[in-house]
Amino acid sequence: MFAKKVSGFLAIGSLVLLSVFLLTACGKMQVSNPASGEKEGVRVVTGPSPIEGDVLNHPDDITLYNEHLAVTLAIGSPNFWGMTNGSISNIAVMTEPGVFGVNIVNDVEFLVNSWTASGGSLKAEAAILENTADRGVVKTTSTWLGDGKGNALDVVTVYTLEKNSPVLKMVTTVSNPGPDTYTDMKSGYSMSGLAAYMFGPFGYHTPDVRARNIHVGKNVGETFGDFVVSYNHDYAITLQMDDTEIYRGTTGYKDLHHNYDLAPGESRVFTGELQVAPQGHTTPFIARMIEKKNLDSAMVSGVVRSDDGKVYANPVIVVEKESRFRGTYDGSQYLPSEETHVHTQPFVWHVGNGDGSFSFELPEGDYNVYAIAAGYTASRSKAIRVEAGKDARLSFTGEYAIVQGGRVMLTVRDKETKEAVDARIEVDGPVPAVKYLGARTYFTDLDNVGHVSIPLAVGDFSFRVMSGAHFVSLPEVVKARVASRQKQSLDVAVKTFIHPSHEAWYSVDLHHHSDIGDGNTSPEDLVKSQLASRLDLTLVSDHDSTDNHLPIKRFSDARNIGMIPSLEVSPGWGHLNILPMPLGGEIIEPSLTVGEIIAQAHARNALVIVNHPYTDYGYFNNREIAPGGYDADFDLIELQPTMDLSKAKNTDTRTLAKAMELWTDHLAGKNKAYYLTGGSDSHDVASPTLYSGMIRTYAKVEGDFTPASYIESVAKGRSYASMGPLFFPKGMEFGETLTIRSGQTLSLKLDAFAVHGLESVDLYTSGTEIGSPLSSRKLDGSRNREALSFDVKPTADTWYNFIAKDAAGRVAVSNPVWVHVTP
Repeated sequence: MFAKKVSGFLAIGSLVLLSVFLLTACGKMQVSNPASGEKEGVRVVTGPSPIEGDVLNHPDDITLYNEHLAVTLAIGSPNFWGMTNGSISNIAVMTEPGVFGVNIVNDVEFLVNSWTASGGSLKAEAAILENTADRGVVKTTSTWLGDGKGNALDVVTVYTLEKNSPVLKMVTTVSNPGPDTYTDMKSGYSMSGLAAYMFGPFGYHTPDVRARNIHVGKNVGETFGDFVVSYNHDYAITLQMDDTEIYRGTTGYKDLHHNYDLAPGESRVFTGELQVAPQGHTTPFIARMIEKKNLDSAMVSGVVRSDDGKVYANPVIVVEKESRFRGTYDGSQYLPSEETHVHTQPFVWHVGNGDGSFSFELPEGDYNVYAIAAGYTASRSKAIRVEAGKDARLSFTGEYAIVQGGRVMLTVRDKETKEAVDARIEVDGPVPAVKYLGARTYFTDLDNVGHVSIPLAVGDFSFRVMSGAHFVSLPEVVKARVASRQKQSLDVAVKTFIHPSHEAWYSVDLHHHSDIGDGNTSPEDLVKSQLASRLDLTLVSDHDSTDNHLPIKRFSDARNIGMIPSLEVSPGWGHLNILPMPLGGEIIEPSLTVGEIIAQAHARNALVIVNHPYTDYGYFNNREIAPGGYDADFDLIELQPTMDLSKAKNTDTRTLAKAMELWTDHLAGKNKAYYLTGGSDSHDVASPTLYSGMIRTYAKVEGDFTPASYIESVAKGRSYASMGPLFFPKGMEFGETLTIRSGQTLSLKLDAFAVHGLESVDLYTSGTEIGSPLSSRKLDGSRNREALSFDVKPTADTWYNFIAKDAAGRVAVSNPVWVHVTP
């Protein structure tokens, strides 16, 4: 971990006064009410954050730090999400007193009503209440106004850091002065980490799957369902909130909520903690919970050896425990329901010592415990009952030793051409629960195309190989039995059923993140993943940052693939994609009004996409509160892979319905012509449910194919959004205007294809509603390329678009064909 010395704060005697004077004179960090000059103890300072990395730099920002951790509150700096400032935007592990590590979080936020963007005061007042060597206390005060409410809520958070403690305490009070009652509030703490991995809350068994309003913790009687973790090899940071009831999150962020009503004159208090550990394990947090919750406990200790009889240095000990949550999986994410899930899952894990030994504390209860290490097979599990005061000794040796694993080398080729192709490989088998010990998703190499070497534990594995899967090919599954210390090679042939680019149709994922902000994807992995999806250009659109434009461009250039640099401007009221951005250029500030953001984009000759319009932080959802008022000069409207057109309240169904309404309004001269795009919003390409190109935008590009010509076609609506089915219009183009005489028959022709088989292709027009098309073709899972014709007789200007559905339930939605009817 990188670190830096902060001179001026930690000198003794007169040097402290001199350094403070110099720093103040230079307009840099100044100590606020400095404590004694000793290195041990708590400090509260104002000014640019001393934490390494992409950090806050406003003179009003406040940093609390001690021997273990440092946190910086965004007081003068804007909040990353365009929400009210005053939240934690930087955290570091102290490598020694006075030496700050790198920033390890995007932010830790108190959410008044989940990510609803209504009415935050944006500016929080801050006061340093205490600044001694023993304790630092900072209070932030703001307000929050709900939609349609006559009065705002008062929101006060107090942060407390004590000497020699790895814990930052947080207490937030939400008060309602009245007269309006607030109902169905979902308030609590959120953490967006910068580590590659997240865990929790305990009880929810698939933390990498996006979830909304899942009942955990208090609501299901799960004592430890109130914490989440961001971690890697070097550290772990844990967010805990007392009496957590509701969870929402995915790989990049995790939210812990209470669900409640707040009548006039009432208050609600939220108590939480942040804890850091300088190793990638979570047992220090459980020790803190034993102390905080006054739980009976005992110590568990022992030693770990490998199958060669030698002690294994720094093994990982995984503790499993029965847990529960409530929710229903709908095929893409978990949603609220009364369905209770009870299962055994990882509870905590511990990194042992260099001599193979380990020792940690557990609460009373029944557990399964095993040892594991990178490239090794986990030991056999040992069931133990922990009873108060009865320390347990576990020996993972002999038949319980960890076993050296093996390696599988995959080569992926096109079945017909025999050429190596890029691919994504999803591993199913005994993969480590602690993610830095072994991945579940791999990609073939950039330089050695079609090849990947995967270290694995001993056991039976299957490999789901995907190269343009669900669009131009189907996943291929191969299996292997991995033996200790052995290597084996597997050849995989992927059949390509269709080549859209041969017909000038090219695809791009128009909403994709790297490892900036709440993203977990390195520039190299972003390019690998997008190539594996057989996208024709790479693209990155990070939140309020262009820092990864150049690295991604370099990786793309190395593979001779064009790249579109983009930007997601991310205020709390709505996210807007800017396409393209100047490579690595200055961002458009999210603090601007809607009109100013759009105007600055257009001044860059860029298009503006309204991202996820009807989410809590979607522009259409928050159009009444957007600063400067609603501005209709955007260009494109996004559909996402959460689309389920069978549900009228689905956010993407609402988006499509709104787009159709706007198309009709365009014919009446009420607004410009808007067109649909498809973007995955992938933050973690290793996610099993939200990966690169899961939904994409196909555009017809005549002539030379370049990023510029692709964007021009998207701007003209010569495109469609798809999760699988493919369109090939004949004698017309999407976005084109056709002219006919009133009463004349118009034949709308196109080919359609889906590798999973076509179920239906529906025709919609002005005045039709989703689910009630003007005309429909039922195709019963046909795997043929179907030539379709729809005859229509419009009597007035109108539009037509197509929606296809394949046998796997994946859809494609075209942009409109405009029809001008003359007498």
